[in-house]
Amino acid sequence: MSQNNYLIDKRVILDCERMTLSCAGESITISESERSLLIAFHEGLFKKDDLINYVWGRKGVVVSDASYYKLINQLRGSFDKIGLKGASVVTRPRVGV
Repeated sequence: MSQNNYLIDKRVILDCERMTLSCAGESITISESERSLLIAFHEGLFKKDDLINYVWGRKGVVVSDASYYKLINQLRGSFDKIGLKGASVVTRPRVGV
């Protein structure tokens, strides 16, 4: 596996260069924000404020909580498209994802 690839849940490949998610022969293109969110998860970030800072704050972009929740739902939809249950991205009240 390339340095720009991450294995997620032992079955999904995130290709950071191509910005794709692949699983069981299915592959889709994801957004830059989805890619950043998945990398943040891989680096152990799960709290909402930490994720918002990682995905947007490092670029100097200020977003509302609505943007965060929209991105989480977008990622769930991407997982659905490659045959995974999007609910595997679980939101925990008062904690994050």
